[in-house]
Order: sequence, then structure tokens, then C-alpha cells
Amino acid sequence: MERDGNGSRFAFYQEDIHGDYLLWLHHNLSSLGYCKPDIPQPHGRGAVRKGLNGSTRKIYRFRTYTFSSFNWIYDEFYPYKRKIIPKFIDEYLSPSALAIWIMDDGTLYKNKGLKFCTNSYTLNEVQYLGKILENKYSLKFSIHKTGVVNQYGLYIHKSSMSTLTEIVKPFLHPSMLYKLPKLSD
Repeated sequence: MERDGNGSRFAFYQEDIHGDYLLWLHHNLSSLGYCKPDIPQPHGRGAVRKGLNGSTRKIYRFRTYTFSSFNWIYDEFYPYKRKIIPKFIDEYLSPSALAIWIMDDGTLYKNKGLKFCTNSYTLNEVQYLGKILENKYSLKFSIHKTGVVNQYGLYIHKSSMSTLTEIVKPFLHPSMLYKLPKLSD
């Protein structure tokens, strides 16, 4: 999120490889009146960067409109100019929100489960997120060090992947189905 004047807004960024998802997300938010209907394009500074192999990678972005009614969300997530997990997050971690979290920050590890990129959160915050997923959706989780001091990844166990898939698949954009295992019927 970003603070702008007397209001706050959400900002979304994706590389062009995930453009279909970004356009889908934009369409949904635009149709609800939260952002301009203009289709996102590579935009401004930082829109193009070099990939590891020297190829040019495009970054697409869009922002919602700025609303003072979003300020409470910003204030809860960024009370110290650092993003935290607010205590009310369990109320809003619906199946569709969980699906968007996976599409934005989830990585499937074949035959192992799914990892959420939670590196910027404290160990207590990552544990709290795991307990929410366990209590609300009966998902088994573990927390692993990422190899960087004070950074932790939240993993959903392989044994919970069929449950997770059942919960989020109806809300995933088709281009993001690769983030779920192909389960046999």
C-alpha cells in the first residue's frame, strides 16, 4: 500500500510473464470502481529491468484510486513504516484472499507442498499466519529459515495440498493453476 495525501491506495506489480493474472485482477478491481479502467501497461521508472540472463523484463503495474476509507488498512499494516501482520487478518483471510496470496506470493515445490514468501515478517507473525491457516482451514504448516538472518518461510505440507486446492482452486486465475499440484481424481 501507499499513502498519498489524505488517503491510501493499493499498488500491484507483476512481471509480464504474469500479465494475464494482473489483467484479471485489474479487471475485477476496475469493475468494482476501485481503479481506472485503462489496461495496465509498462509504466514509468522501473518498468523495465534486466533479467539474470541479460534479457529485458517488463514490469506492469496499476494502482487503485486513493481513498481516505483505506487509511485504517494502511495504518494497521504499516504502523512502524514496516509492513506487519495485523491481529485482525484472520477475519479477512477468505478463500478468495488466500487464492490471491498464493497467486502473488506462493511457490509450489513438487512433491513437497507450497511455500509462501513471508521473509519480511517476524517469526511471531509467520507463526500467527500459520496458526490461522491451521485453525481456519485445517492446513498443516511448518516454518523454515530462509538462509538469511531473521527471515522465515511459511510452508503448507504436502499432506494438506488437496485441502488447499479444494479451498482456492475456484478463485485462481487459470494462468496460475501451476501453483497447485495436479491431483489425481
